[in-house]
Amino acid sequence: MNLTEDQLKEIESMASLFFTPEEIAINIEVDPEEFITQLRAQSSEAFRRYTKGRLNSEVDLRKAIQQAALHGSTPAQQMMRDWHNRSKYE
Repeated sequence: MNLTEDQLKEIESMASLFFTPEEIAINIEVDPEEFITQLRAQSSEAFRRYTKGRLNSEVDLRKAIQQAALHGSTPAQQMMRDWHNRSKYE
């Protein structure tokens, strides 16, 4: 699958807003099954852009939750503890 730079940018943008792969494929006008195959291969530029978009938004969300935790939000503090416990290297 050959994607244009505009399509790749749209993949990253939509992934950052947590659209599904199917929704992204429809929007960039490619076959959803072929697009999902590209994502599953984990070696394509589509996969890299999709993952980058999702991770960038995840970073922003975690920073916001961290700030809420530091300001006393009990649910945010619990989320931070859960992330801490899951991220330990063993």
